[in-house]
Amino acid sequence: MAAQTRYVITNLGNLGGTSTQANAINASGAIVGFDATSFQVAKPFIFSGTAITALPTLNLQRNEANGINASGVVVGTNTGFPSAETRGFIVSNGVVTDLGANTSAVGIADDGTVAGNAFPRAFVRSSTGTVTPFGPSTTIATAMSRNGIVAGYTETANRRAFRYAGGTLTDLGALPGGSNSYGYGVNNAGTVVGSSNESTNRFLHAVIYSGGTVTDIDPTGTGALGSAALGINSAGTVVGQNSVGRAFIYTAATGIVDLNTLVTNLAASGFASLTSATAINDAGQIVGYGTVGGRTAAFRLDVSVAPAITAHPQPQTVPPGSSVVFSVTATGAALQYEWRLNNAPIAGATASTYTIPSATAGQAGSYTVRVSSGGESVTSNPASLAVTPGTTGRLINLSILTSLAGAADSFTMGYVVGGTGTSGSKPLVIRAAGPSLSLLGVTDALSDPKIELFAGATKTLENDNWGGGAAVADAMAAVGAFAFTGAASRDSALAVSTTQRDNSVKVSPVGNLTGSVLAEVYDATPAASVNPATPRLINVSVIKHIGTSLSAGFVIGGTASRTVLIRAVGPTLGTAFGLSGVVADPQLVLFNAAAAKIGENDNWGGGTALAAAFTSVGAFELPAASRDAALLVTLAPGNYSVQVSGVGNTTGTALVEVYEVP
Repeated sequence: MAAQTRYVITNLGNLGGTSTQANAINASGAIVGFDATSFQVAKPFIFSGTAITALPTLNLQRNEANGINASGVVVGTNTGFPSAETRGFIVSNGVVTDLGANTSAVGIADDGTVAGNAFPRAFVRSSTGTVTPFGPSTTIATAMSRNGIVAGYTETANRRAFRYAGGTLTDLGALPGGSNSYGYGVNNAGTVVGSSNESTNRFLHAVIYSGGTVTDIDPTGTGALGSAALGINSAGTVVGQNSVGRAFIYTAATGIVDLNTLVTNLAASGFASLTSATAINDAGQIVGYGTVGGRTAAFRLDVSVAPAITAHPQPQTVPPGSSVVFSVTATGAALQYEWRLNNAPIAGATASTYTIPSATAGQAGSYTVRVSSGGESVTSNPASLAVTPGTTGRLINLSILTSLAGAADSFTMGYVVGGTGTSGSKPLVIRAAGPSLSLLGVTDALSDPKIELFAGATKTLENDNWGGGAAVADAMAAVGAFAFTGAASRDSALAVSTTQRDNSVKVSPVGNLTGSVLAEVYDATPAASVNPATPRLINVSVIKHIGTSLSAGFVIGGTASRTVLIRAVGPTLGTAFGLSGVVADPQLVLFNAAAAKIGENDNWGGGTALAAAFTSVGAFELPAASRDAALLVTLAPGNYSVQVSGVGNTTGTALVEVYEVP
């Protein structure tokens, strides 16, 4: 027999009721169902991400959400009492559409087509509102596939399962000798699942209807409840409830298996048992309901993947009193974290990051993190923390290598000068290398870039061709920048000094030229002259259309590590600042000088450590549910790069920021 997939369970929570049931799940994992306080009162819900939320209703009586499509449009049924009249409904963008008296809505396709019932016949309703009844009297629709195929059963002399597609209703038959059959779920291939008896008055067995054949997948089931197959995905994996009232999963390779035996964290979750699995999506996520503390509770099962660490915590050396953030990036479902110092667990350190606000010598040692998923775990490489006197790390360079596509294309790099307890001016080298990129093997270099410097909104300086001046050449050499090809090259550069806090440089082509350009901002303070009162680059940033991706390089100088906040902001640029064309879902990946990935983030998630860091550095807030990305990490002196791209190869404008964290 084939190896059986194992799962991790999530309790979906409740809305204050006593019985919660999940009925459907879409391709992206959004779940709908209902939470009941009594037989006559229930609220429909949607569970997306990590939160259960009540959906709007037709009234305050019994409302059940029965289906959800890829766009998040939900269908369901409202029942009013004491008449027990039903009304189907659609919820789209918070707006409820009433389908009328004596109707129900049981499923919705990705194109917005709805399946439902208007006694005594079933119907399909197009996305434009056209209703088409089908089937004889009485026809009961129970489910709809993502591409609009309907399953259910008719009530004539006997009950018979059907499939309805392309205007044709097909009787799916029953098990040999069986008098009644039912269809409860259907996939895009038109395979229907349900239940059938094998002779008059015999128990119902879970079945699959495919190719004119009815297959009994629970031939030994004899419990008083019978069994029923309730959901099927594109791979043909079936879920349902077995004949003794327990959730099951079925594949052709494994046969029918009790799901209670496959959940790695069932005992820890509080579930006493899983009663029924009601639906499964193409990612293999399963939803249903079981028992927790004597009440019915909705669940989601995710395929249990052994956790793997993709970015280990990094060693740090910091002066006393410095903030330190260790971070880990791992893959797996329902991950749990346990940080350790010298192999002893640290109380309360159970997040993907561990922060020391003010390091002392007593906190020096070897840090590891154990990452668990279900019943499996993996431990990170050790990361040492040394707390010794030294020069606190600081940002000393930001560089952007990108392409410009003519006169209408440009980008802006921002840099903020200052720091608590500092004063005086900050020397900087700012440049845009185009022609001289040939020294680095770049074949499509921009032949003539220019730079414009701004203090706030006021332009203070600009440069087209750098001119070969000795002062600028010496300044570039002092910061370790590669030399330009010669005095006549059309690269741009300025050696400046500023006391202004907020500054920026606009990089653009001369005329309608196109090609690659490397823009750089360097801290030009000699290392030997740095002291606590020396102004620093406390924030560097770039705002630009990312194309397929955008890489920003930065350098941590000094002799000790520095905690930094890195952000890739897209959606909030649109919602908070009205910027159009932003990348809808940016993700960032952090690399060290050896091109090893040491951190990554997709959606920042509203974590308290990150939110506190936003406040401490003066960054604008990001909504907790936004798809902007952020990473908090302590880095040793050296060169780093952050790559920003759009999830799913999407693109748009993004703001990439690196902040020094106090």
